[in-house]
Amino acid sequence: MSVRFDDDARSLRLSVADLLEREQRGSLGFSNRGGFERMWLGQAIHSAYQNRALAEDDTYRSEVWLDLELTFKGWEVRLNGRADGLRRDEAGGLIVEEIKSVRRSGVLAPALREAYERQAAIYVWMLEQTENEPVLAELVLIEIGSNQIERFRLEAKSRNVEVAVHRRLGRLIADREKRRRSRQERHTAAARMDFPYAEKRLGQEDIIARVDQALHDAEHLFVEAPTGLGKTAAVLYPVLRFAQLHDKRVFLLTAKNLQQEMAGKVLELLNPEAAFSSLQLRAKARMCANHELLCHEEYCGYARDYFLKLHSSGVVQRLVAEHPDLRPDVVFDAASGCEICPFEVSLELVREVQAIVCDYNYVFDPYVALNEFRAANDLSDIILVIDEAHNLVDRGRGYYSPELSRQLVLDVLEEWRLQVGDLAAQIRDLAGQLAKLISDEEAEWLPAGERDEGAEIQLPEDDLWALRPALDQAFVAYLEHRRETRSFSTEEPFVSLYFAFVRFLNAAAAADSSFTVLVKRSAGDASLKIVCSDASRFLGAVINRAHATIALSATLSPEEFYRELLGFDPERASTLSVPGPFPRENRRIVIDTSVATTWRQREQNYPRIAERLADFVREVPGNCLALFPSYGFLERVAQILPGVGHDVIVQKRSDSAEQREAILDQLKSSLFGRVLLLSVAGGVFAEGVDYPGEMLKAVVIISPCLPAVSLEQRLLQRHYEERFGRGFEYAYVVPGVTRVVQAAGRLIRSDLDRGVIALMDQRFLQQPYLRHLPAEWIPEEGPQGLVGDPAAIARSFFASESSSSEEKG
Repeated sequence: MSVRFDDDARSLRLSVADLLEREQRGSLGFSNRGGFERMWLGQAIHSAYQNRALAEDDTYRSEVWLDLELTFKGWEVRLNGRADGLRRDEAGGLIVEEIKSVRRSGVLAPALREAYERQAAIYVWMLEQTENEPVLAELVLIEIGSNQIERFRLEAKSRNVEVAVHRRLGRLIADREKRRRSRQERHTAAARMDFPYAEKRLGQEDIIARVDQALHDAEHLFVEAPTGLGKTAAVLYPVLRFAQLHDKRVFLLTAKNLQQEMAGKVLELLNPEAAFSSLQLRAKARMCANHELLCHEEYCGYARDYFLKLHSSGVVQRLVAEHPDLRPDVVFDAASGCEICPFEVSLELVREVQAIVCDYNYVFDPYVALNEFRAANDLSDIILVIDEAHNLVDRGRGYYSPELSRQLVLDVLEEWRLQVGDLAAQIRDLAGQLAKLISDEEAEWLPAGERDEGAEIQLPEDDLWALRPALDQAFVAYLEHRRETRSFSTEEPFVSLYFAFVRFLNAAAAADSSFTVLVKRSAGDASLKIVCSDASRFLGAVINRAHATIALSATLSPEEFYRELLGFDPERASTLSVPGPFPRENRRIVIDTSVATTWRQREQNYPRIAERLADFVREVPGNCLALFPSYGFLERVAQILPGVGHDVIVQKRSDSAEQREAILDQLKSSLFGRVLLLSVAGGVFAEGVDYPGEMLKAVVIISPCLPAVSLEQRLLQRHYEERFGRGFEYAYVVPGVTRVVQAAGRLIRSDLDRGVIALMDQRFLQQPYLRHLPAEWIPEEGPQGLVGDPAAIARSFFASESSSSEEKG
């Protein structure tokens, strides 16, 4: 947990780790802060030792929670921690254990030993206050690879520890007073904070008022508003003002990098006085300054002596002082210039700033989430803003749907096929057992010759758990082998297999009735997959600990669907739906019912779709975006598309982030030319990106863009049918039409934007598809008023636009 102050009550809560100075905590090793080695290796070694001790010693207790209350200089202090082990010796004396794994060299660095001893001494001091008897401490060192144990009795003088604790508390309180003055400055600036634009658009005032109310009442709020209204600014304005006045931190969560860029710009607009600090958190791989992503002191100069360089350089304090809006490139340049890991510096900055823009993963992914969001932590000082929140339903399911593939196992076997020695033999044996287990399930449930897909199975859980101890032991030996031979690399199949295996077992342990186990076959490979149909209890466990959560999107209907599947507490949740602010005459919507795109009809309709699309695009005097439900569909139409009088760009599956940026640049540079971009619905060009002004004149969406039919999608349909009684609608129609509405929203982003939206498929006029189209799309004469020929509608609309411009001229 982090240090938590209550100034009014003059109380603070903190952990034993918080009592250790930053440099002392740093001496525990860089890899302790996210490198895979300590994360997994330490768990395996600690768990094995503690399980043996529990079995052999009736007095032994593991992971003992300690809690101590004391008064210091008028402050009520509550200190807690978790001791690795607690037991009685032969004489009945109480002994607290500090368990650490060490390398085969057997040499423990002095700084490490000192840090471990300080931590154990604090546990001894805490126990003596509560147990009213002398307590001893032992440092238990377990040699990696051999499990050989050495015990060292530690001297822990309570008086010395108490003096050190009081000294540290004094510094924490003094630092609090300093930060309190800074907060007062932020309070004053927040009271003066203005909306970043001279005038508010229709609907923005409603958003500001309702968000303000939700924040004051500690509620959760869904904000559904059309794209282009400026809902991000309308939400962030009251959120940031409230956060500064009430000492909260804001986490703005996005699904795509482009959305982060846009959010960063809004934060900058809201901070003209540099009243608060904000940070945009970029993915680890994109913040790596090393030539290879190897997060270990022995392989990366930016990791070596990390805490020493961090402390001596003052880079974090300098960045906060000089840059109120911290962008990734600024952090990267400053950190790499000091030869310090830029990603780790960005994590240091998370604790120092008041607003953080980051991907959903850093809050909801159990393997990536920031320390702030660990299960035991209080989030009452955090406000979550979830941008494009409709994306979190699928993302959340993905966090808890791990897969264990035979190909990954075969890659391990291939890597170690010619290796000699006990370790190689052990790895081959374990990989062989895993490969056989997967193949046996495939043979039992997926008869030879049947088409690729999958089947529901009963997980062979006992067999998998039986492999865990040996796999842990092999992994420990493997890491030590790589260290001794200095042969770590970025691509290590055995490391990937171990991580996949542990994630798989963790998901199996957490599974309930919303989980299903599959055996799958695809392109000659087979895999076991745990499918989570509903991640609401995991997402809600984070969301409902926050002070308030604001979820915003243009598509958050049906309300019940999103509220329940995102885990929002219904007693705290409400919805605000805001209509579009722009004149209806600026936009024409047309449905082409002459086109059919269902799976059975698609093949015979490809030529007609290509023809109708070409006819429409020829009538558009500017850039046009055409969106398809899949790359396969897109490619078939692109191959037979007639000439359209535009430069045609086709999005490819393999496009990199740089290539996607280049496509956007081409659209911007051809404002007075004509480009037709063929893309996929739900992708980077269809959601979370702005096409301002004349950058886009028309959007055409082919089909309702339903998810592809698959076993996993059918499982979702079954789950939604059981839970809501609307299986097909919620599994297929809602996500499909959501993509349609999101894509259409790219067109009109201001009062001056004008254009045509063409929907090609007769199903848009049928239920349940029709009920999920925005009400403001439907004309007074009813949905039939939308039916027409897209080319004719475009010709008429843009002709009237041209006439209107001439009259104004």
